[in-house]
Amino acid sequence: MNGLFKNLNRLIFLFFMASFSHNIFSITEFLGEISIEGRSFSNEGFFNQAKFHSSLSVSPEIYIESDNLKKSFTFKPKFRKDSEDSERNLIDIQELHWTIIGNIFETKIGIRKDFWGVTETVHRVDIINQTDFVENIDGEDKLGQPMINISFERLNGTFDIYALLGFRERTFGGKKGRLRAPILVDTDNPIYESNAKEKRIDFAFRWSQYFSDFEYAVSHFSGTSREPLFKIDLSSPVPQFQPLYNVIDQTGIEILYILGSMAFKLEGFSRSGQEDRFSASTTGFEYTQIGIFESRIDLGWVAEFNHDDRMENSPISLGTRLTFNDIADTQILSGLLWNKDTDEKNIFIEASSRLKSCCKISIEGVIFTNGKKLNKFNPYKEPEGLFDYFQEEDFLKLEFIYYL
Repeated sequence: MNGLFKNLNRLIFLFFMASFSHNIFSITEFLGEISIEGRSFSNEGFFNQAKFHSSLSVSPEIYIESDNLKKSFTFKPKFRKDSEDSERNLIDIQELHWTIIGNIFETKIGIRKDFWGVTETVHRVDIINQTDFVENIDGEDKLGQPMINISFERLNGTFDIYALLGFRERTFGGKKGRLRAPILVDTDNPIYESNAKEKRIDFAFRWSQYFSDFEYAVSHFSGTSREPLFKIDLSSPVPQFQPLYNVIDQTGIEILYILGSMAFKLEGFSRSGQEDRFSASTTGFEYTQIGIFESRIDLGWVAEFNHDDRMENSPISLGTRLTFNDIADTQILSGLLWNKDTDEKNIFIEASSRLKSCCKISIEGVIFTNGKKLNKFNPYKEPEGLFDYFQEEDFLKLEFIYYL
């Protein structure tokens, strides 16, 4: 993968120099952030991991735009150092791309992040980028993906075509890491269905359209799955999971309908290539109360229902969002992921606020409950519930962000 990144970076540099050689840099911005994070766990975990983990992340960003505003260049690396888990250490290029806006289409070449989806809790169709699973298990954080993206905007919608140049493996916690399975994942020896392995070129297409308060999109992805299956490797002294990356075809749909203060959302997909064909979807609504108690505070309510053919019991997601609409951009999020059959719950609350214009502070608490199961989970046996692996992983996280 390093060779692929090196060749792509050279290509972007040549495009960049050729494109801007006859233009004046009218806009140059230096942005980014420095983040210091601490996580305190209520227990040592199943394998006596440390109760306190801290990490430092640095994400500078350079943005350059040509004088005619038709060409731009973005560079955003990310560096992360963890106090305990070496698998959380990261040197990554989140974005390194060149954009040209033409009369007919827009072209983006390089390493980018591109989000698909409309729902709040589970992003079913968001498949362009690989998940940075050690940053957060909620799936929100992604790794940069080398790609060529051509976008056409017409009266009958926006058409996006992607050539995804190479594959990024999913990140997993190490021996000293938290929020992980009891058996470690051998990220050094992944199994690929494709003979091209991580050098395979994947393709994707997305068409999106909107009419007044109604938005929808249809997409198709053909390539190496971002979500691996696992095989147990018994050849090593300590058994490990080997991630298996199949070649899949996935067709997805997204729907968003806004009716006054209500937003109805649906996204789902049908996938083949990972054993039997299966479907998964998330559907729900978001309702916003504007100015509660005659104040500037808005209160949003979220309810989403999940379905996955591979699971017997799909969880329900419930949440609230308090937006204070103040100069500090203060927000309080809370919610739970609830398995109604076992009564297991994943409960979280997160609050964030700016400190002047330079800084931001956030605090997050996460609890995993056992539900109706009376016996404590044995990590060496197959899990019976959705959150069995996380019974000892309740934590409180404090993060301070300084904006460059």
